[in-house]
Amino acid sequence: MHFKNYYHNSLVILSIIFIFYSIFLLLNNISNFEGYWYDEWCTLLNADPNSSLDIFYERLNGNNEKPYENVPAIYYLSLRYFFSLFGYSTENGRIFSLIFFLMSSLSFYFLLRNFLKNYESLLVVSVFFSTPLIFWMSNETRVDMYLLFFSIINTIIFLKLIKIENNLNKFNLLFINIFLLSVYPLTISLIISQLFFTLLKKKFNIFLLILFSLVVYFFINYDYFVDKATNREYHFAKLNLNFFLGYYFNIFFGSVLFGAIFLSFFVYFLIKNINKIIQHELLLFTFICIFLTYLMVIVSTLFVTPIAAPRYIIFIIPFILVFIFSNVFLFEKSRKLTIFFFIISLLNISYNYNKQPISKPKIYNTLSLIKKFEEKNIFLEPQQKLYTNYISSITKIDEFNIINEIDIKNRTINSFIVLCLNYPSFAYATKPKEIHKDCLSDYYGYEEIKKINYDDFYIRYLKLAH
Repeated sequence: MHFKNYYHNSLVILSIIFIFYSIFLLLNNISNFEGYWYDEWCTLLNADPNSSLDIFYERLNGNNEKPYENVPAIYYLSLRYFFSLFGYSTENGRIFSLIFFLMSSLSFYFLLRNFLKNYESLLVVSVFFSTPLIFWMSNETRVDMYLLFFSIINTIIFLKLIKIENNLNKFNLLFINIFLLSVYPLTISLIISQLFFTLLKKKFNIFLLILFSLVVYFFINYDYFVDKATNREYHFAKLNLNFFLGYYFNIFFGSVLFGAIFLSFFVYFLIKNINKIIQHELLLFTFICIFLTYLMVIVSTLFVTPIAAPRYIIFIIPFILVFIFSNVFLFEKSRKLTIFFFIISLLNISYNYNKQPISKPKIYNTLSLIKKFEEKNIFLEPQQKLYTNYISSITKIDEFNIINEIDIKNRTINSFIVLCLNYPSFAYATKPKEIHKDCLSDYYGYEEIKKINYDDFYIRYLKLAH
C-alpha cells in the first residue's frame, strides 16, 4: 500500500513538473518571437476591431484585400471583441490562442476525471499539453485552440447528459452542439457520433434532441453550408497515400517516429481490447468519434470538398489520447507502459517543440536589425493590405514611422527604410535565390545607400539624392 501511494504521488509530481517544463518551452518559443504567416495575416485583418461590421463580413467572404475564409464568423467576432478590449496587436492575437490552450488543458482534465483517477488524469493532461501539433498551434493566431476548447466542452456536456438526463443538461447540449457547429462545421463528425452512440444505447430522447440540434444548425447556417458544400475549387488538402499510412499521427505527434509509436499502440489496443472497448461507454464513444472523423475526411475530400489536412481535424487529438491512455490505465494497468508513455512524451516535446512545419518570418529580429540604421521612417513593400496591416499591428513597429507612397513621391522625407517581403519561406517549398521584383523598385529622387537580404525580408536604406 505504501509503495502504491508513493507511485501515485510520484506520478502527480512528475506530471506537474512535465506541465511546467512544457510551459517553459512554450515561453521560450514566445520569447523567440517569429512573425505571422499568411493565414494569420488573414485572421488579423478579419478581426480588425477598427473596421465596420459590413467590412468585416465583406472580408470574411473574400474581397480584393484577402481570400474568403472557410471558418465561420464566430471565432473572428470573438477575437475582434478581445482586440477591442485589450488592443489590436499581433501579440494579443497570440495571447488569445494561449488563453484557450490553457482553458482546453483544464477542461480536458475535467473530462478525464469522469473515468480516470486524479494522478492518471494529470498524466494524460501533461501529454496533451506537450502534444506537438497542439503545442505549435497554441502559438498561432488561428481558430485551432478556440475550436479545441469548445470541442472538449461539448463532449463533457454530452457525457453529462448520458449520465443525468434532465432539462438543464438537454438545453446545454442543444446549445453547445449548435454553437460548436457554427464555430467549425467539420465537428459534425462529433455530433453524428453522438447520434450513433445514443442509438446504440437506446437513448432515443437524446437522439431526437441531437437530431433537432442539427436541423436548427442547418436552418441557421443554410447559406454558409450550401456555399461550402458546393465549392469544388482547387485546394491543397487532398488525399494521398501518406494519409492511409499514418492517419496524420506523424503530424499530430511531431514526427514519423513518435507518430508511429502512438499509432501502433492505438491499433494494438483496439485489436486486443475490442470487446472491453465495446462494453465501456466512454471508450466506445471515443472510438466512434475517431472513426467517423476519419471517414468524414475521406468522403468529403472525394465527393464534396477537400479537407484532408491534419489541422482541420485537430479536435480529434484529445479523443486519441483518451483512447490510448484509457486502455493503459483501465485495461492494461501497466506501470511500465505508463512510465514508457511519460518518457516518450517528454522526449517528443523536447525534440519537437520548435520544429513547426511552417516557417514564419522573423519580424522581431528584422526590426532589431533595422534599428541599427538609426532610421525611423519605414516604407512597406508590397503595398498589399494583408501585409501592411500585419506589420502595422506589431507592437514594436510603434518605434518607427510607417510612411506612404505620397511621402516618397513628394520627397517630403530625407531618408527611409524599405522593408520588403521577399519570397517568404511559408509560401515556397524551395525559396528562390533571386530578389523579388517588388523589392527592387526605383524610388525617383532617392539613392540606395545600403541593402541587406535577411530571412524573408529584403531591407534597403535610401536617402534623398543631391
